[in-house]
Amino acid sequence: MKKMTIALAVLWMAGEAFAAESAWLTSVPEALAQARREHKLALLDFTGSDWCGWCKKLNADTFSKPEFIEYASRNLVLVEIDFPKHKEQSDDLKQANKALKAKYGVKGFPTLVVLEPDGTVVWKKVGYLAGGPEAMISKINEARSTPGARNEAPVAPPVAPPVSGAPAVLMPAQWPAPPAHLKGEEPRLQGIFYSTSHPSVVLEGKSCGEGDSVEGMRVLRIAPDHVTVQWNGKTEELRMN
Repeated sequence: MKKMTIALAVLWMAGEAFAAESAWLTSVPEALAQARREHKLALLDFTGSDWCGWCKKLNADTFSKPEFIEYASRNLVLVEIDFPKHKEQSDDLKQANKALKAKYGVKGFPTLVVLEPDGTVVWKKVGYLAGGPEAMISKINEARSTPGARNEAPVAPPVAPPVSGAPAVLMPAQWPAPPAHLKGEEPRLQGIFYSTSHPSVVLEGKSCGEGDSVEGMRVLRIAPDHVTVQWNGKTEELRMN
């Protein structure tokens, strides 16, 4: 019993240490100053923490895992650039985040940007990165060893026509929240992430798959360039404007 208690205490302390080491800053200048002192890179996560489904998935699948936290504690200074819908932020932080969004050309969430301590961009990734901590660590290590910036995603809407018969696999990025939805108004299609195994769409800032419903609209089928939905008792096709 005593050994089990000690083991649990060690695990708890390890978890607390991981959490402390993986604290996310909100100031890029502060992060770069720390990166210079500690000879690390700065990882900027542009996110919509309380509404972006892909952002939440990236956090659950990668950022919250012990493997990533341990790696980050030795190699990275973490910065969250958040654009929430409900979470309170100071006006200064909102303005700073807005300026950073423009500076780094952020068009969709999540977007990851890795900086050298002098501010040089060495890697940029728009959208969710599958593969958990292993994939993220691999990409960052590859960027560290390659001079110059590495941009892994074009700045473009998340919908495009399929290429010559092959199924389109589009960047899983979620665009900023739309204007307030009016009661009775048809939910707006904002993006399509199409793959043969797990297609999904963004309706009214919410990520959903086939069979899911948003504001009374049910997604029946997701194709590379359109979505079949059921709305007000009718079946119709939605396409990106």
